[in-house]
Amino acid sequence: MTGQPARESMGRLGNGECPGPVSAPSPRAWWTSALLSGSLEAPSPRSSRVTALTWSLAAEPGAAAIAREICTGVLGQWEMADRAADVELVVSELVTNALRHGRRGHDAVGAAEDPICVSMLRRGPELVCAVRDRSDRMPQRRDPDFQFESGRGLHLVASFCSGWGVLPVLPSGKHVWARFG
Repeated sequence: MTGQPARESMGRLGNGECPGPVSAPSPRAWWTSALLSGSLEAPSPRSSRVTALTWSLAAEPGAAAIAREICTGVLGQWEMADRAADVELVVSELVTNALRHGRRGHDAVGAAEDPICVSMLRRGPELVCAVRDRSDRMPQRRDPDFQFESGRGLHLVASFCSGWGVLPVLPSGKHVWARFG
């Protein structure tokens, strides 16, 4: 994959053509450089300390439950346990979307070769959770059809965080992020 669809989609995010409220983070958003570089030492223009954690999950059915459990433990350590319910719901939805829609070659690549990465970054009271997959396919918020079990995840994400969006990764893949606080 060349990553071209992700780059093309990124251009649409800024001019309102993308359906739903998905928006690109400001180029000055403190978490973008950490997510794109993979470095947990995100530079901060305000000299605030950034605390971060990233882990990989095999693309298997239990991945969302494992992500929820890890997030809850991290939030407790970071003295942010009051946000656990919202963060668990959002991370669970993002991991589930990555499992369903974000894998390259669903049949050709095994779960171990196509992991999902979850990152949590904290600066002061602000928290960003991001889920990275290797697909260039962008998430699309759609109107939920109450006759079907799926299609409501991004509505829940938008309801339980203060902002969310997509950060394409070259040569392929993306981070779908959610900000709290």
